[in-house]
Amino acid sequence: MDKLLTPKQVANKLGVSEYTIWRYIKAGKLKSIKLTKRNFRIEEKDLIQFLKKHKTK
Repeated sequence: MDKLLTPKQVANKLGVSEYTIWRYIKAGKLKSIKLTKRNFRIEEKDLIQFLKKHKTK
């Protein structure tokens, strides 16, 4: 199993706001795992896949 990251950790890694990460999750652009009603985690492999797909040229 890959490392699980919080939306805040992902935001810090990418240099964007946590709100931006939540928008990606809600839009279905970034896969996440729902642990509870308000707790989500992002698998490292899903973050890597997201970055490859949305890489700027």
